[in-house]
Amino acid sequence: MEAFLDIMKFQSNKHFIAWGLLSLTSSAAYSLPTDLSQPINIEADKAAFDQKEGTANYSGNVVVIQGSIRIEAQSLTINTNPETGEFESLAAKGTPSLFTQQLNEAGDQMKATGNTLNYNVANGQLEIHKNGYLQRGEDEISADFIHYLLNNGTFNAENRGSGRVNMTLQPVQSEQAN
Repeated sequence: MEAFLDIMKFQSNKHFIAWGLLSLTSSAAYSLPTDLSQPINIEADKAAFDQKEGTANYSGNVVVIQGSIRIEAQSLTINTNPETGEFESLAAKGTPSLFTQQLNEAGDQMKATGNTLNYNVANGQLEIHKNGYLQRGEDEISADFIHYLLNNGTFNAENRGSGRVNMTLQPVQSEQAN
């Protein structure tokens, strides 16, 4: 049987929520477990840090690398816990901003783009606002808003204005006995 391509299109008047599960064909892991324990390297044209508030602001060609995670944006705000210094969340803005991460040891990648990316480090949640696009392996979704749970690979996508939620999900390849 030939592999086929499922294209799912959702339309709504105001808001339509599509819950789905993007499938990985090679592993149950959804990110490298060592990423968050790696040092964070941040490059930007300008930087400001308020230690008392635990807020850092970066602007101009911002690039963040932590393990296999890479974020690119025009501006970035990072919130840390002022008492512990632990990273809590970040907000990236650009047209578009980019978030990529290696999903597993096999090298499968996740890529997200949008005008605003909000990443909650503690909860492993990524929100993609305006012109949202998410690709995991060969599966893709585009929508005005995408809420993606990195730890288990589930997402919520919705139309928040004009447009539609569009998904392309690849069929799971099963081994056939001869």
